[in-house]
Amino acid sequence: MSVFTDIAILAAIISVFRILTFQRRGSRYRRGIGLLAWLVSCAHVIVIVKLPTLDLPDPAAAGLALVLVAIAALLLRTRGNLAHLFRWRH
Repeated sequence: MSVFTDIAILAAIISVFRILTFQRRGSRYRRGIGLLAWLVSCAHVIVIVKLPTLDLPDPAAAGLALVLVAIAALLLRTRGNLAHLFRWRH
């Protein structure tokens, strides 16, 4: 495993943890966003499980790590609220 693979796995773990610890605090429940959060969590868990067994070349691992770190940073910024990631601002 390379450093990029380790970074990608860590970013995926952080993302799943942040989604699982999200608290609505009185905001309304939206079924579509809940389903999206479940799908994102499942995708990240699959990455966590499968990535150590794959032998990705360094450019591919670096790209995956970059995407997962960006997703983790956005989830940390919005405190795990996926609905805030898809807000349209004019």
